[in-house]
Amino acid sequence: MAVVRLKALADPTRLKLVSILAELPDDHTVFDPRCGTAYGVCFCHLEDRLGLSAPTISHHLKALREAGLVEAVRVGKWTYYRLLALGIERVLNDVARLRPKPKLIQIEGEAG
Repeated sequence: MAVVRLKALADPTRLKLVSILAELPDDHTVFDPRCGTAYGVCFCHLEDRLGLSAPTISHHLKALREAGLVEAVRVGKWTYYRLLALGIERVLNDVARLRPKPKLIQIEGEAG
């Protein structure tokens, strides 16, 4: 699954989408009036920010959803999008695993 997550973020448009969603909550965020939980932003806000066609944005959102990075929340006839914190945390862990392991170097003359 790490490959799917990293591949999803390798696309510049998807990375921009994630960046937009990471800025939430903002003035365009819709909240549940009962508990105050953020639903996310509607598709039209993403269209305005990206300046891309609806089918193109849908394609990229689908890839991000399938990678577990974004979720869609249906409220009535509207769909709102937001980042999945666990998905982003998994990406950070995926990248952290790529760090080189520290190597112990024995200095000449030291007993080890």
